[in-house]
Amino acid sequence: MPLAFSTLGCPGASLAQVVALARVSGATGLELRAADGEIVHPGMPPGGRRAVAAALSAAGLAVLALASYVRVCAPGEDGREGTVDAELASAVDLAADLGAANVRVFPGAGLQPALEGPVPADMAAADARGARRLNAAAGLARERGVTLALETHDSHPRAADLARILAGVDPGAPVKVIWDLMHPWRHGEAPERTAGLLADWLAYAQYKDGERIPGTSDATPALPGKGSLPLRRMQRLASGIAAAHGDLDPWMSLEWEKAWHPELPPLAAALDALKTALDQCPARTQ
Repeated sequence: MPLAFSTLGCPGASLAQVVALARVSGATGLELRAADGEIVHPGMPPGGRRAVAAALSAAGLAVLALASYVRVCAPGEDGREGTVDAELASAVDLAADLGAANVRVFPGAGLQPALEGPVPADMAAADARGARRLNAAAGLARERGVTLALETHDSHPRAADLARILAGVDPGAPVKVIWDLMHPWRHGEAPERTAGLLADWLAYAQYKDGERIPGTSDATPALPGKGSLPLRRMQRLASGIAAAHGDLDPWMSLEWEKAWHPELPPLAAALDALKTALDQCPARTQ
């Protein structure tokens, strides 16, 4: 499996530093975090976009995704003048200019996940809002050759939550899902359930590990293989989905949250740990 990593794991690193880290670790793909102070950012001028795209191409690095912070279910006005719609269109253009295959978006409804019982009316409205915005951006995404990749995250941490949004997405729209392995797991969704619901939607899996905080649905990050996530089992499920769609060598992308947890070991150590965990973790114990 080709290795990729998110630049969330090396906040503030220069383009040269990211390329060097990829070379040393054997990574051939990147998730580029779009944020101020990073290699790429919203509002980046055309010349800067061309320079980054050329440097990554020369280094043999694919841009797996532009990791935007667009929240498609967020409250607000729809339409071309709506803030979220404008942000999404801008992110699609930036992703395309960088040669990214996907633009990562969050659900971001600003609500607690609807984990039990009937879906509350405000969450149902957020689901519909997210689907509308994805549909509205689909034409531009298709034109620019970019897939809108909705991540299992925040208000919609499980595949079961994203399924409500995806039910409203137009057939054939360039919309897929990034399976952040942590969030469905910490909210109690079995990996087999997640994989089953994402069978027709998976863009790729985002690998990480952690330990649940007792009595909560929160988790603390851990080096891959040192936490409680069944990584090998999840890898097998994600690879099975990819193979069913003709991709026999899917990406293995690490999201190491050093930007949010500066006390964590360096990204290089986490990449080494991920390779070790997935090479040596016996499937029968997972």
